[in-house]
Amino acid sequence: MKINPVNNYYPYNSNKPVFKGKSRELERVLDGVINKPQITLSEQKLITEKIKAALPDIFVPHRFIEEGSHNEVYKITKKYAARVPVKSKITDQNIGDNFIWGKNIFKEMRNYYGEAILQLGKLQILKNVNHQMPAGIPEHLAKKYSGVQKTRYYLKKYLPKFACISQFSYNALAADLAKLNEMRFGARNFGVFDSVNPNNIVVQEGRLMLVDEIYTLCDRSYSNTTAKLLNIFINKSTKDDEAPDAGNKVKLVRKIFKKTLLAGVYADLVHANSKEDYEYWQTALRKCHINMEAFELINKLEDFSRKERNPVERMKMADEYLSLLIGLNHSNK
Repeated sequence: MKINPVNNYYPYNSNKPVFKGKSRELERVLDGVINKPQITLSEQKLITEKIKAALPDIFVPHRFIEEGSHNEVYKITKKYAARVPVKSKITDQNIGDNFIWGKNIFKEMRNYYGEAILQLGKLQILKNVNHQMPAGIPEHLAKKYSGVQKTRYYLKKYLPKFACISQFSYNALAADLAKLNEMRFGARNFGVFDSVNPNNIVVQEGRLMLVDEIYTLCDRSYSNTTAKLLNIFINKSTKDDEAPDAGNKVKLVRKIFKKTLLAGVYADLVHANSKEDYEYWQTALRKCHINMEAFELINKLEDFSRKERNPVERMKMADEYLSLLIGLNHSNK
């Protein structure tokens, strides 16, 4: 994302004073109600007042965190962040008074940070994930990088970082998706995460987190598949770009590939449930320089789930198989 000068980007007059303590005041008010299932009208009114007062302190370039497919996120404090539609001009005059308190629907998903605490007009407030690094290439860098720069970032920054993340963290993320697969939002209304944009998954202090909104318009159950994780971690570098061929760094791609598959086996995710999912698998195998058909590998992983219900044991079985598979496909290592 190109960061424009404050007086061009931000609708407030840059000569007006910035009230730096207002975001702290908002934090204190939110701290007092954060765990409540419902809040009173007086609390809504107070929060609304504090949000409006803090706007000049929030929407400035140095508080920008990241931009996604539809939204961009700004830091309020270390605890809280503001999410708004891309290029929105949010002011105390146009924000409105339509206040919605979050329902904490996804509280069982321990590594999900995309659910809003509250929404006021187009502005959402959510928990802040500090010092994060997204999968793929950050959107704001991708917009200004050349093709060569994007490839360099992907190979030298992204691949080494995500190849070193623990198997435990991959497993925990997959387990959250398994929980999401069990949730229902209507007769034919299921939740699905956006697997098109790799930036929707970030790492923070070694922990993988899902940070985008969960969409509940999917009419297919168990749609959060291993294939969609492969699309995030292996196939895409940005929401618009396929990942570059890793060349002599293919070992790093294979490490991520293996950890992703083991996580899917551990959480007992459906590995593919659509033609699109199957294509994700084929692309991932190509990125890993593994010459086999996707259905062969998927069938093998499903065999482990049929034979062993203990998640640790079936992951061990898959680990042995994948180690052998990747060892046999050692070209370009």
